[in-house]
Amino acid sequence: MKSRLSYAIAVILGGSSAGLAYAAPASDAESSTDSITEIIVTAQRRTENMQDVPISIQAMTGETLQQLNVSTFDDYIKYLPNVTTANNGPGQSEVFMRGLSAGSQPSQGSASTGLWPNVAIYLDNQSGQLPNRNLDVYAADLNRIEVLEGPQGTLFGAGAEAGVIRYITNEPKLNVTEGNVKAGYGVTAHGDPNTDVTAVLNLPLIADTMAVRAVIYNDRRGGYIDNVPATFTRKNTDIGIINANYPAVNGQCPDGQPNAGYCVPPGSQAINNNNLAGRAINPVTYQGMRVEALYKFNDDWNALITQSYQDMNSQGVFYQQPNASDGAPLQPLQVTLFNPSYDKDKFESSAWTVNGKLGDLKAVYTGGYLVRKVEQVGDYTNYARGVYADYYQCYGPTKAQPTLQSTCFSPSAAWRSNERNTHQQHEFRLSTPDEWRVRAIAGAFWEDNKLLDQTGWNYKTVPSCTSNGAVGTPGNTGCFTNIGTAPGATVVNPGVQGDNTSFYQDTVRETKQTAFFASVDVDLIPKVLTITAGTRHFRFDNSSAGSVTGSFGCFEQGAPATGCIAPAFNLNAQNLRDTESGYKSRGNLTWHIAPDLMVYYTYSQGFRPGGFNQNGGSAHAYGPDAVQQYLTPSSYQSDKLTNNEIGWKTEFLNHRLQWNGAVYRENWNNVQVSFFDPGLVGNIFYNTNGQNFLIKGVETSLVARVINGLTLQGAAAWNNSRQTNSPALIDNNPLSKNFGKPITQNCDSTGANCAPVTNPFGPVGAPSADAPPIQFSLRARYEWTVAEYTPFVQFGATHSGHSFTQAGSNPTIAQAGAVTTGRLRFENPAHTTIDASFGVAKDAWYVNVYGENLSNSNVSTFVSTDQFIVAQTPLRPRILGASFGYKF
Repeated sequence: MKSRLSYAIAVILGGSSAGLAYAAPASDAESSTDSITEIIVTAQRRTENMQDVPISIQAMTGETLQQLNVSTFDDYIKYLPNVTTANNGPGQSEVFMRGLSAGSQPSQGSASTGLWPNVAIYLDNQSGQLPNRNLDVYAADLNRIEVLEGPQGTLFGAGAEAGVIRYITNEPKLNVTEGNVKAGYGVTAHGDPNTDVTAVLNLPLIADTMAVRAVIYNDRRGGYIDNVPATFTRKNTDIGIINANYPAVNGQCPDGQPNAGYCVPPGSQAINNNNLAGRAINPVTYQGMRVEALYKFNDDWNALITQSYQDMNSQGVFYQQPNASDGAPLQPLQVTLFNPSYDKDKFESSAWTVNGKLGDLKAVYTGGYLVRKVEQVGDYTNYARGVYADYYQCYGPTKAQPTLQSTCFSPSAAWRSNERNTHQQHEFRLSTPDEWRVRAIAGAFWEDNKLLDQTGWNYKTVPSCTSNGAVGTPGNTGCFTNIGTAPGATVVNPGVQGDNTSFYQDTVRETKQTAFFASVDVDLIPKVLTITAGTRHFRFDNSSAGSVTGSFGCFEQGAPATGCIAPAFNLNAQNLRDTESGYKSRGNLTWHIAPDLMVYYTYSQGFRPGGFNQNGGSAHAYGPDAVQQYLTPSSYQSDKLTNNEIGWKTEFLNHRLQWNGAVYRENWNNVQVSFFDPGLVGNIFYNTNGQNFLIKGVETSLVARVINGLTLQGAAAWNNSRQTNSPALIDNNPLSKNFGKPITQNCDSTGANCAPVTNPFGPVGAPSADAPPIQFSLRARYEWTVAEYTPFVQFGATHSGHSFTQAGSNPTIAQAGAVTTGRLRFENPAHTTIDASFGVAKDAWYVNVYGENLSNSNVSTFVSTDQFIVAQTPLRPRILGASFGYKF
């Protein structure tokens, strides 16, 4: 019993190239060695000891996940040096490795405008990444989580440019009836309680032939963000108040408050959030189940079928505001929201794997079909202080109607996104026996990844037009025509949209990939020196279709049956299709200097596919000649990564000490970057290619079994990123006198009042985003035996250095003077967390008591202005809890 428990509680997360476990010894004689034993991984599509794999790997076994109380993505990401996120809440993270980030985008509308991630996420063999939305798989009954750092494009394809995160489930066991249950309860400082329950059952159905395994879970985590009572009142200094056309008289406004030449019209509506104010508004619930069936045809062939369901429901928001909407300071963990916010994220996955042999060759066919549905709404009221919102919420005298009275309506605003992703894939591969001196693996891969997005920005509060009469007549005065969808476009919700919808995108985005890959290992000296070469030939077929419409130019345009479609982008009509193909390769030289001392050199390449912009061809940035200088590009290309890495994996002192690490140099070129600058390049996100980055770093980990029962562990990563070029925003309008030259000034439509333009791509030497220079974790665990009981105590700490939320020259809020864009640049401060736990086990049961974020740090891990107010994602406040488990 003691040796089993040693395995359960001494499994501790590793850092670079390490994720260590103490295996249950096969006999009492072996148990006395108390040595570090192997973790088996499939990172190279083979079953191997992780210490023999020439890749920088971090792994967390199922026992590690249990002992660290890890269930969700946010739970385990803090233990992974050199892995960072831009975190907007559960299931809304962008994941980065080794500092390969140029910045992030908001969740709303990201299905249409977001870049494909450069870190792939897999549930077993099923790929599941989406722009700006990590697949937040609940870690129930997992065998392990593998984190592969550096380009993995040869075996895992385009989404694995920077690395891969793999959730590996436990497969059914033949001829074994077993199960376990786990229940937990905890309290969150400043928040509501947490409860969770998980049950697992493995059941043989046909002796030696068939078994099923099922897991079911329900985890509710209490909220901790308070929505405090607030009022939103317009200000004369709001950037867009000019749209009310109520000029100050002799520099004075009726309310006597400061102004920039225009005033809020008297009697303008203010709103409050009395019906939404409350404490702990952001609970999140994970509910789901997974069933796997294994059928063994004979000793050579078997089939595994897996069906997974998960429903994640998060309420409220997971950020805090340093200031209320009126500018007043707020306390930590407070916000002022004026509209409901929630995120409902569901997925179901059907997957199948057939394993067999064709002569001496091992054959594997895997397939999967993933369907993910996201419904999210968010408060956007603070956009009323932005550049354009007042255009949809206020009006005043015009040349056509000089008597129109200046009026501002409600500033209330919200957005709603509905995404549906279907991801089908198939892979077939053949591999030679592992003991051959010349080993090979080869295969073919096909996938179809389709993403449908319907996102509406609902900030139009000027009344809707109800008549097709002449301008100024009843029903067509002081009103906006409701927008429609572009005729002939591929849309889910065609026709006229709702009264408050000022901008609506209804698009479908599809990527099809066909690939062939091969990798060969040759033992130049058996068990000593091995050379590996692999390559992947890929072909991507990308397309985008649908409709993007807005309310610009829809003031007093009547009530046509089609709605207002004058400013529509018909993506079908633009024929947004392209094909990209090529090769990405990898090479390794692995030298086992001794059986427990390995060094390796790796050269590897990665990439991610390009895509299309929904506003391609739109013109912006007037020059002195009164001609717009910049046409938004219709598409952007793939970016590419080249990695050179030297690593080592070692064990000493009879496998009681392990030291692993890697030194790498990565060139990331033609990097995809997102722009959103209403005053310069328009009010719609678009993507382009620009910077090159050089990234250098070191990853290392050390694990020591100091004495019987005591394990010490440390893992660290140092990362240095530097922009190596400074491309410019080029005038690409042939009608402009500045054509072909950098855009250096932005004027009004007459060519006057020009202002200088800062190069948005940033200067040489600037760091990449989300790239802390230093990250580390430390952990100590001690276990001992008292009679039939085995207690333990554990202490851990993690640290992450400072980083920036955006690359390039995005201005800080101090430089901008106000929230003028969702792309302001912030510095995430360095932070440290401290965790501890203790517990006891006896026979088949255990009890753990744990504390997380014991110092109750409120530091911000990510800051943005995506909702047009400074929003900080804080660490979850201190958690104290206990869990109970029983195995049978």
